[in-house]
Amino acid sequence: MRFTVFGGVSARAGDRTTDFGPTRPGALLGVLLADAGQVVSAEELVERVLGDAPPPRARAMIQTWLTRLRQTLPGLIERDGGGYVVRVDPLEIDLHLFRHLVRTGRTAEALELAHDELLSTLDTPWARQRRADFAGELLAARLGHVDARLAGGEHTALVPELRALAAERPLDERVAAQLIEALHGSGRTAEALRHFEVVRARLAEELGAEPSRHLTALHRRLQAASAPRQLPAAPKPFTGRALELAELDQAPTGVVVITGTGGVGKTSLAVHWAHRAAERFPDGQLYVNLHGFGPSGAAVSPGDAVLRFLAALDVPRAQVPHDLAGQSALLRDALADKRVLMLLDNATDTDQIEPLLPRTPSTHVVITSRTALKPAHAHALPLGLLPPDDARELLAARIGHDRARAEPDAVDTVVRRCARLPLALAVAGARAATQPEFPLAALADELADLDAFADDDDVTADLRSVFSHSCKALSPAALRLFRLLGLMPGPDIGLAGAASLAGLDVGEARALLGELARANLVDEPEPGRFTCHDLLRDYAAELAQDGERDEALHRLLDHLALTGVEAGVVYTPNRHRPTTPDPAPGVVVGRFGTQEEALAWLMTEHPTLMAALPRGTPVQTWLMGWCLADALDRQARYRDLLTSQQLAAAAVERLGDTDAFGRTLINLGRSLSRAGRPDESATALRRAFELYGGDPAGQAEVLLNIAMLCPDDRIGEALEHTRRGLALFEECGDEHGQANALTGLAWGHGKLGEYAQAVEYAERAMRMWRAMDHLVGQAEAWDNLGTGHLGLGDHAKAAEAFTRSSEMFRRAGDLPLEAGAHEQLGDAHAAAGAAEQARQAWQKAVELRTRAGLPADRVRAKLEAER
Repeated sequence: MRFTVFGGVSARAGDRTTDFGPTRPGALLGVLLADAGQVVSAEELVERVLGDAPPPRARAMIQTWLTRLRQTLPGLIERDGGGYVVRVDPLEIDLHLFRHLVRTGRTAEALELAHDELLSTLDTPWARQRRADFAGELLAARLGHVDARLAGGEHTALVPELRALAAERPLDERVAAQLIEALHGSGRTAEALRHFEVVRARLAEELGAEPSRHLTALHRRLQAASAPRQLPAAPKPFTGRALELAELDQAPTGVVVITGTGGVGKTSLAVHWAHRAAERFPDGQLYVNLHGFGPSGAAVSPGDAVLRFLAALDVPRAQVPHDLAGQSALLRDALADKRVLMLLDNATDTDQIEPLLPRTPSTHVVITSRTALKPAHAHALPLGLLPPDDARELLAARIGHDRARAEPDAVDTVVRRCARLPLALAVAGARAATQPEFPLAALADELADLDAFADDDDVTADLRSVFSHSCKALSPAALRLFRLLGLMPGPDIGLAGAASLAGLDVGEARALLGELARANLVDEPEPGRFTCHDLLRDYAAELAQDGERDEALHRLLDHLALTGVEAGVVYTPNRHRPTTPDPAPGVVVGRFGTQEEALAWLMTEHPTLMAALPRGTPVQTWLMGWCLADALDRQARYRDLLTSQQLAAAAVERLGDTDAFGRTLINLGRSLSRAGRPDESATALRRAFELYGGDPAGQAEVLLNIAMLCPDDRIGEALEHTRRGLALFEECGDEHGQANALTGLAWGHGKLGEYAQAVEYAERAMRMWRAMDHLVGQAEAWDNLGTGHLGLGDHAKAAEAFTRSSEMFRRAGDLPLEAGAHEQLGDAHAAAGAAEQARQAWQKAVELRTRAGLPADRVRAKLEAER
């Protein structure tokens, strides 16, 4: 026979089940089954089944129920002294089987048994206490099972379950630790670290306590795991420089500037030492190649470098100021008290590096440059040519020590012809390594025949002779691709870009790039991205033939512009797609399946697109500017946003395309507003409006953008622009535009306290958004309805609206707006006098704002005031 006490009490024998339901005999049987094998006195049965204040004939009632149970289940209940006992195998009772399964490590099976509340039909103090006691057992089993699943690698699957559990038990540090582990194991370490901050703040506010030692240790471990590790791969082989390495080891924490001529090995030394010293900087290593001596336009701006570092340090975009000074200050704050190594490679001048220098006592900065930079309090480390023995060892490491020992004179000749420059030795060594059957003396003779040494002090001439020699060994197709790579506008190039540059298919380009890599003429620092030393790039550009330059560059810019359009329409699905020309023959146009893929391409190619903008045809330039507009805006790259839209506007104006020019002026107006130049922004938008004369949809789009950029003290003006835009959208039948305008009107009237009008416009917008099945539009409409109903005093409708909007914003993945909806939901509950519900909603808002990297002081003040 099998018995259940989870939920209602029942007994099953074979195919026959007796369900006692919410009856007193069933409750009595449940009490005895819960303590199977133990004698329960008549007095205890009265208290457990009938509570603390039983009726006068309580014992007689118990006797009656016992008699019925004995008739229904003969032989189950025995009298023992002054009490009663159920004598069955405990494993036939689901409660005791649950405990057995947990003890024997079969927790998953146990949890399936506990599908309902223990003794759910009995509501007495004893039953409530047993349920409370068992809740602790159940939680322990559940958390133990979570630990096992985490150990088994089920991190991603556990996140939703643990989020729900953390919401139920916000002060439970074990649950918090498990959620943090699950997030980290799912690749969401930044989110895990933010959840720790939420828990720490909650513990301090609610209990005046700090996190436990275990949770703090987990936090430290995740901080170390999430620390940025941006160093390029260590150079192999690396030889010599013992004195310089010792000097780097002994330099005090601060700034070290390694200077020397091109190709002398500054980057190799800095990166080799950085890997060797990485353990001294447990909070991370930051790296940026500033491309200070690359082609015009390829240098990384200080602002872009700061933003890269802030992103690597997981500083939320919402916290990043628009101006460079503010961003630099934020970088200093992010590095405060952290032991971090920062490597600024290939810097051109002090202006490029000053905004990046943290000046914090725990951050160490190493700079490489061809010029003698002198930032304040910096330690200078000039780097000369490799000593002869080190140069010979570097070449031997490239070609094989046995081969080097067999031809020592040839080694000396090659070292001398390469002027003891590591870059030249690497290129010459790669050439020799690809022809192991050739005597090394033949290579030495070929280098000597180049006669590039009229000036023994001209190391650049020495490099050029080595480059020339290596190029002679390339296949004609690889040599052509090498020449064309010198035309790259940006710091690196993707595989599809290289294929377009040469007018090849991707497979052919991949094979030729492999040949160039084996010759040490290009590097592949990350899969599918190719670059080369700027001296090699300069040399390649000189080799490019006049007849091939313009066509190759046009193909590359076509690739960037047309692939950029594909990325732009996927990244912002409702955006108007510009008219594009057919690609030139040989151009590869990329396609994207998700917004994430599109954004990844846009941000990877962002430096190249910025460098390419001034070099394109008017059509190419405006399309590249178009594709960057939304991505740079949402990524807070406001300086580049403004530059790109200025260049795009100048280009498209020459085309005479009214629609394209109008849309570009809208983007320019937005970028000027982001840059804190409202008057110029207004001028650009007014010009766009005039340009769209006779095009009501275009004028309406401009009016909504003008309204969106109005500050809070000009809401009335924003409403007027929006009303005009609505009328124009209605005139041309643009339903998406109408819904946008109605949403703007609802928001504006709510801000002005005109709540009835806010509700009216929000309801109209809701009908349109529903017809379009537009999730975010519906979420915004619900949010505006909540504001209106709250202002009108209808707290129940307001709470319902904010609940719906928060759920839709959650589905849309918009943390800031979801947080705002929860805050307003708390306001609605508070206005209705539901203090506990208000507190829960505000607490959720604090958690979401913290996860999003937004300040939560205002919401915390509401929580404090509600205490």
